[in-house]
Amino acid sequence: MKRIIRDRHLTPEEAEKYNAIRRKIEQEKSEINARIREQLTKREASESGASGGATLGQQVRAAREALGRSQVEVAGEIGISPEDLARIEQDQSEPVLSVAARLARTLNLSLDELAAHTT
Repeated sequence: MKRIIRDRHLTPEEAEKYNAIRRKIEQEKSEINARIREQLTKREASESGASGGATLGQQVRAAREALGRSQVEVAGEIGISPEDLARIEQDQSEPVLSVAARLARTLNLSLDELAAHTT
């Protein structure tokens, strides 16, 4: 936080008013942070829970880990970069159909199973 530098000293009344505002902010800070965390939690829950199950990325990661395969191995086999696979697993991007088909085949899933819980 940047402090404001004044060329003059505050009067006792101004200083008390300033300190009262700072105390009020400090008192309310934890409540504000709690409200923000609650809103973020609700948003995340609605985004991941909207489909009623695991997201596409969560399913891909679970299937890959169940097979004991690394991101590098799976990405190399299906012809994409490990970074692209990581983005898919983190639900930051969705694969095109051809990549999804290769991914499903590599993970021993059908396309239906892969997309079952996504909307």
